[in-house]
Amino acid sequence: MKTDDLIASLSADLPKVAPGAAARRVALGLGLGALGSTAVMLAWLGPRPDIAEAVLTPMFWMKFGYAAITGLILAALLTRLAKPAVRPGALVAVAAVPFVVVAAMALMRYAQAPPEAHRAMLMGHSSMVCPWRIVAIGLPLLAGAVWAVRGLAPTRLRAAGLVAGGCAGALGAAVYAIACNETSAPFLAIWYTLGMALAAGLGAVAGSRLLRWR
Repeated sequence: MKTDDLIASLSADLPKVAPGAAARRVALGLGLGALGSTAVMLAWLGPRPDIAEAVLTPMFWMKFGYAAITGLILAALLTRLAKPAVRPGALVAVAAVPFVVVAAMALMRYAQAPPEAHRAMLMGHSSMVCPWRIVAIGLPLLAGAVWAVRGLAPTRLRAAGLVAGGCAGALGAAVYAIACNETSAPFLAIWYTLGMALAAGLGAVAGSRLLRWR
């Protein structure tokens, strides 16, 4: 039997996948994970006491928007990587845009501030716990992402794991922003980004084991 005939016979009985099925599954997994992450944040830390006033400030929305937009871009990238032999394309470059924007804003604010304010801008009062809180809050999101991708057909397991972890970390950071009262752009650029990176690393390490599809 010729190779083309063999491939045709093997694929003849495969069920057709509805358009958008991968995106819906990823959205469901991340949606359920977001509910879990929100429950963890509320039970563990709770919203910041001045949340009603905070939502009226630009910095709150900068923190939340940076994390949420990054997470949504990575969710789109994860949907692509969850399909067999699909290249990520321009989404890789798009995913870098929020990081570049926040880094540029942080550098500008840092340069404009007096030297005596620099340490506080960089370290805030929660730098030692912020990244780890983001990772912990993002764990339910990571579980949802893993569930979603395992039901699809990724072929680049480590890359898919990296993006799943980054997506979970970014959306977890958006949830954490409701509890966090840091107000410095340099703090956001360093410690929120580090939390996302740690979650991405966790996903990459686990990807080859957890994302094998059946």
